[in-house]
Amino acid sequence: MSAGVGAGVGVGVLLGAAVLVAGGVRARSARPARRRVRLRRRDPGGPPAPDVALVCDLVAAAVGAGLPPGRALEAALDALAAEGFAEDAVLRRAAVRLSWGADPAEFAEVLAGHGTWDDLAEPLLLSARTGAPAATLLASAATSRRARRRWEAEAAAGRLAARLVLPLGLCTLPAFLLLGVVPVVLTLAGQVLS
Repeated sequence: MSAGVGAGVGVGVLLGAAVLVAGGVRARSARPARRRVRLRRRDPGGPPAPDVALVCDLVAAAVGAGLPPGRALEAALDALAAEGFAEDAVLRRAAVRLSWGADPAEFAEVLAGHGTWDDLAEPLLLSARTGAPAATLLASAATSRRARRRWEAEAAAGRLAARLVLPLGLCTLPAFLLLGVVPVVLTLAGQVLS
């Protein structure tokens, strides 16, 4: 009986050592790639782009304070630039055109090719065409944009959880077999054969 237990323990130790050695070799070869990825993430390469919802909120506040939409957009862009956000040349050009008295439809056309700013252009265009208060429409667009971004983040988290099931299962199952099942089978086989 003790020979079977000794054989089971010996095989378990050898298998465990093999797994540790293989894991160490794999981890050591993957380390430089991980380091490069981390360095790239720390240095994004410039100032961050302003969030559309933030721009909508700033323009809504300025319009609510009495500025015309074009001047309000310029003031919002100036405030964002002062805070260190990246300057968007297309949005700046559209804001200048709007503040010079361009038709809001022309403003929307300038931004039409850049899907990022649709949530900003649509409320201003709707306000110019219908006379609805631009501040209310912009605040609503900002709220809608944040809700959509939150929903997208929750959906991405759900997809990530589903993707992690297989790799975690593939890591856990062999460990369970090696640490839980193999020693028991070897012990029983040693007892039956002796």
